[in-house]
Amino acid sequence: MNWLLTIVGILVFLLIIVSITKLKVIIDLHHAGDDDHIIIKLFAWSGILRYTIKIPLIKIDKESPGIVVKHEEIAGNQKDKSNKGKNKFTPRDILLGIEDTTIIVQHVVNIHKIVRLFLSKVYITKFNWNTTLGIGDAAQTGLIVGLGWSLKGTLIGVISQYMKLMVHPTISITPSFQIPISETKLSCIFHFRIGHAILAGIRLIKYWKGGLPKFKTKPLSMLSGNQNKSV
Repeated sequence: MNWLLTIVGILVFLLIIVSITKLKVIIDLHHAGDDDHIIIKLFAWSGILRYTIKIPLIKIDKESPGIVVKHEEIAGNQKDKSNKGKNKFTPRDILLGIEDTTIIVQHVVNIHKIVRLFLSKVYITKFNWNTTLGIGDAAQTGLIVGLGWSLKGTLIGVISQYMKLMVHPTISITPSFQIPISETKLSCIFHFRIGHAILAGIRLIKYWKGGLPKFKTKPLSMLSGNQNKSV
């Protein structure tokens, strides 16, 4: 009996240690023409534990037509005109559709609450995002640079709203009016406790345990099939 209590105590101790362990994540993204890479480094216990993830980016071979895949899906036979017509919906169908929309919105809101609660525990200690843009035309380059600043400003606003931004982000966009160029480099460091991530995962699993929401209206494929009525 003593050995069983000892094992349980050890497991509880390890669980507590893992839960309070702070994970440091470094993201390094670089794009310059065809030279692209994303490197994610994970650190724990002051660097005693470390792990590096290198995400390969697919290169596009412009001279090989084999990489271009045209995918097209056709529902039914295009030459079959018997399925053509207009769907007729009753007031009851419309009411059920509104109820289904409410279910979807509630589902998204609940997931958003879980994710937002976890993100509120994430601390960002470094955020550098430098970009160089140019398409060879001064007017169009200026327009693209303006859109780039708007995009970056919006993203920084969202990050600061959901996470704890502990440093002033360094962002820049350098226009290139003469030479067409597209280059960006993002370097970011953030921290969170593993226990918070585990808790968020448990909440998501518990939330989805009941399966997908049950809708009251019938799928669109059924409405366009046997129940399709021409008017």
